[in-house]
Amino acid sequence: MPMTREKTRTDRGRDLPSVRQVSVFTENRIGALAALVGVFDTKKVRILALAVIQGFDCAIVRFVFNDTDQAARELVDSNYRFTICDLVAVEMPDTPDGFVLITKALLAAEIDIHYCYALITHGRIRPAIVIHVDNPSLAATVLHEKGFTPLDENDLRD
Repeated sequence: MPMTREKTRTDRGRDLPSVRQVSVFTENRIGALAALVGVFDTKKVRILALAVIQGFDCAIVRFVFNDTDQAARELVDSNYRFTICDLVAVEMPDTPDGFVLITKALLAAEIDIHYCYALITHGRIRPAIVIHVDNPSLAATVLHEKGFTPLDENDLRD
């Protein structure tokens, strides 16, 4: 008999604990990244994670913010093109093989990891990573069942 997994709920009423990634499309030229991050220079929006994918004439800059909705408004006001998708964020276990344990848990559930990068944490949150997977809801559930601590956007707010 197949095992039925209980769906997790978040304070925001979403079906999974997740954070949203904002992928911004920009020119691949000197000063483009500085101009982009400068959009948030005097705002309450903080950049918590950043990954740059460089192409020949353009770049994709992936962000995780402490306030995704406000960041999106700032990007619209500054005429940047972007997309938003869900990521799984998870605290790193306090063991030397923490990342290995996370990847093994996802592999056992046959969840494909597309990419991941570090998340800047503060205060009550331990070091963490964000992971782009093919099934974020299942990944968050599996990680929670295996004793890991998935994070939600509420955990990242100041």
